[in-house]
Amino acid sequence: MTEQDGVLSDITVLDLSEGVSGPLCAKLLAGMGAEVIKVERPHVGDESRNAGPFPNDDPHPEASAAYLFLNMGKKGITLDIEADTGSSILRRLARDVDILIESHAPGVMESRALGYSDLEPNNPGLVYTSITPFGQTGPYRDYKGGDLIIQAVGALMHPIGLPNKEPIKVGGSAALHSVGMSAFSGTMMALYVRDVEGYGQHVDVSAMQTVTVTQIHASIHHQFGRIPTRRESTLVEAADGWVNPGLEIGVQEDTWKKVCDLIGLPELADDQAFNTREARRTNQQDLLAIIGNWVASQPKEQIYHTLQGLRTIAGYVATVKDLRNSEQLQYREFFKTIDHPVAGKAVYPGVPFSIDNNPMTQSRAPLLGEHNLEIYRDRLGYSGEELGRLRSTGIV
Repeated sequence: MTEQDGVLSDITVLDLSEGVSGPLCAKLLAGMGAEVIKVERPHVGDESRNAGPFPNDDPHPEASAAYLFLNMGKKGITLDIEADTGSSILRRLARDVDILIESHAPGVMESRALGYSDLEPNNPGLVYTSITPFGQTGPYRDYKGGDLIIQAVGALMHPIGLPNKEPIKVGGSAALHSVGMSAFSGTMMALYVRDVEGYGQHVDVSAMQTVTVTQIHASIHHQFGRIPTRRESTLVEAADGWVNPGLEIGVQEDTWKKVCDLIGLPELADDQAFNTREARRTNQQDLLAIIGNWVASQPKEQIYHTLQGLRTIAGYVATVKDLRNSEQLQYREFFKTIDHPVAGKAVYPGVPFSIDNNPMTQSRAPLLGEHNLEIYRDRLGYSGEELGRLRSTGIV
């Protein structure tokens, strides 16, 4: 295996998922070198193809920012798996793949004889990953849920927001992206077991459980008498944005004295309202008001670097522009410019990890049905005439 092959260069994946979580899982596998075959509905494609934004604000199914990001590095085919012929073709494809990823409601794949128990006899090593809002079992298994619902029922929203106000969600599709990472982890673990023990498994990914893990400490704290509550903001406004000075907790007393000198108020070092961690936590809002006067006229990144230089846990609220210009992300080559025949050139974010000598590959997302000939003709052996009939009947 060469460095360019990737650690999963011998792995083939069927990606039947739509939306965010499943496609992200499959995209990460593709980035590690796996051949990922994205299966989409004929003429329609993945639902994310309709999600903006679009270049020049011109809606186009080949130029959705969401689709382009979530489906990088994949091959694209079209197939109507709701039709008997389409289901039969998918079963043929599934015989020779290592991983199948799907995000249909529980029971849907089984109703088409495409469930794990249907495909496993012809492919005992198959890793079959199902991603649903609540999992394949339990009283909620048939309930629907998007990012907002999952954040709510998983208790992620409960501690977010201001006291005496309604809870608020994390922006974007943060929960669904976390679910995609969870699915990737579970899939890789099952693949490892397959390689060691020789058998495949059904990986049942619950979005609710994924999000609940992010707040699992809260359930433990609750048992010990600490009920999670929303707190006042610890942000203060700088000249060009917001900063968390991180001074109310986690600062040693010698560091606190240096901070007091820095802001021109050395007398605060001996002030009983602020001279211990507990005191600073108790009088947090008063402390933030004092710090706010110091940061108000300074750039947020300068404050961040200055306070971090004193070994505090300060941070600033980055905008998307800040991320694009981040020295840290640039150094780690996080962003890549990729060209697309319809959407044109764009800068794409990378992944949260790196592997020595096996960098993640990043290439463009496929056009709808772009690899139909390669997969159906060259791999499965369909003739041009047969493909023509399948196309005319809406199967591919």
